[in-house]
Parts: sequence; structure tokens; C-alpha cells
Amino acid sequence: MSKRWITLLIACILLGGCAATTKPMYDWEGYSQSLYKYKKNETPENMEAHKQVLVNIIEHSKENGLRVPPGVCCEYGYLLVKEGKVDEGMTYISMEKQTYPESSVFIERLQGNITEGKESK
Repeated sequence: MSKRWITLLIACILLGGCAATTKPMYDWEGYSQSLYKYKKNETPENMEAHKQVLVNIIEHSKENGLRVPPGVCCEYGYLLVKEGKVDEGMTYISMEKQTYPESSVFIERLQGNITEGKESK
């Protein structure tokens, strides 16, 4: 066997080994389809279905040792706030900030807007 073939064989083995051991960073589990359906037709049924997809993503991510994808906790929390479940929604929004500290400025502004809206009602 020539040196070139041996080098190619070793490269294939190394690259194949890396591909087999990589684990996904996030699990989106039908998020795109659910969001599209909800945004296309914002009925209470579609919102409930989308919320369930978000809950499934959060639960499955934790079960599989993955980080919850960016924005999922915040989106779920915001939907809860829209339903009037402000305290529960704020809990999920805070989870977003804990998981992604780089979102602090956005999350704090969102929390401030929610709090101001809650006080003015």
C-alpha cells in the first residue's frame, strides 16, 4: 500500500470516529412546523398545540442532557403571559436568562414591559 492510501485510510477512520460521537447541541422537535402553523392561523387551538411543542422541547432537552434551544423558554413564558399567567410566564422568561446570560438586556427589558403592563391593568 502506498503512503497516500494509508494517509487516506487514517483520515477516514478519524473523521468517521468524530462523526459517530458528536451529539446534537439542541433538539427542536417540530418547532418550525408548529410555529408556522400558529403564525399562519393564530387560533387558540394552534396556540395550545404550539405551547405543547415548546413544553416537549423543554422536557426532552432536559431528559437528554441538552441545553434548551435559545428562545424556547422565553417564547413559552411570553405565551403564558399573553394568557394572563404572568407569574408562571415570568418564571420561564427568567429561565431563558439563566440559560443564556447574553440575553440579559433583552430579557430584563421584556420583564420590565410585562411588569409595567401588569401594574397598569
